Amino acid sequence: MKLKNIILVIAVAVLAFYGCKSSTGEVPQAETIKNVKIETVTDGVVQNTVKLNGKLKEKSLTSLSFRVGGPLIKLNVKQGDYVKQGDVIAQIDKRDYKLQLATSKAQFEQIEGEYNRYKQLIEQKKIPENTFEKIKSGYLMAKTAYENAENQLRDTELKAPFSGYIYEKFVEAYQTVGAGTPIVSIIDNSHLEVVVSVSESQLQRVKSDTESYLSVANAGITNLPVKLLSVGEKAKQDGLYEVRFSFANTQELEVAPGMTAEVTIHSALEQSQLSVAASAIFHEKTSTYVWVYNPSSNKVERREVKIALDGAQGRVNVVSGVNNGEQIVTAGVHYLVDGQKVKPIQTPSVTNIGGLL
Repeated sequence: MKLKNIILVIAVAVLAFYGCKSSTGEVPQAETIKNVKIETVTDGVVQNTVKLNGKLKEKSLTSLSFRVGGPLIKLNVKQGDYVKQGDVIAQIDKRDYKLQLATSKAQFEQIEGEYNRYKQLIEQKKIPENTFEKIKSGYLMAKTAYENAENQLRDTELKAPFSGYIYEKFVEAYQTVGAGTPIVSIIDNSHLEVVVSVSESQLQRVKSDTESYLSVANAGITNLPVKLLSVGEKAKQDGLYEVRFSFANTQELEVAPGMTAEVTIHSALEQSQLSVAASAIFHEKTSTYVWVYNPSSNKVERREVKIALDGAQGRVNVVSGVNNGEQIVTAGVHYLVDGQKVKPIQTPSVTNIGGLL
């Protein structure tokens, strides 16, 4: 019985001892110190070449329609057909328009003869001025109706306004169509455009473009000269600016709208700008950050930066956020917290490979 009491007393004493240690905090947890790679922010000349990805786009895609309505008796094209400027694409039944032209022509010729007779009389001052004005008014109205009938008969033929390819056909032959009803759409492929999107930091470099070259992998095209066509003055909803380049299209190129393309821009800008390793950059939501290392406290501070993704050899140009000479973390950036202590990894010398000496 005494042995049981002794064991019980010892157990209570041990629990009380550890409880006191935990409550008073006399045994603190060891602070985690991570090993990290550090580099010093430096400045250098920004490269004057920018590569941008984009899409090929037709010069224009236009829907064609008649200015008059009626039964469609001819539709001379199908999707994918190539048409030359002036080719007749479709035709409306001319019957009613021929009758209208014949009627308006007869009326015009009758009134024209009367107008000429009254014109001689007014020159001889044999009729009042107001009488001649009424005849003249009728003559002008008949002339307008006749010219309009000629135009309407001419408009029964839908002609290609430029050379290109039929992209889509909206109606079939023998349908009755109204004025303004889309008949076909036509693509102008005489010139193609390359549409790319650039960030605000790249905008001035694009505007200072001296020469640009196009590459289309699926068409076997490399370094084809292109011309800067336009630069968007306002950013789109994604915050990027639309830039267009153009080039003359030929059958030898074997390219088509929608193909993925790359544009290499050579700009005249040369300026000194801070540079960091691309591995130092990390993102949270819509912001970009780096970890700045403080050698006096051995702690890191999260710092928001603004970057220009056009550095060379795995580096990124920094527009703002860090200063020349500051030290930043370049590896393990996703496993740190603000204010955490770190230990820089020493770079072994060329005579101490592996750091064994």
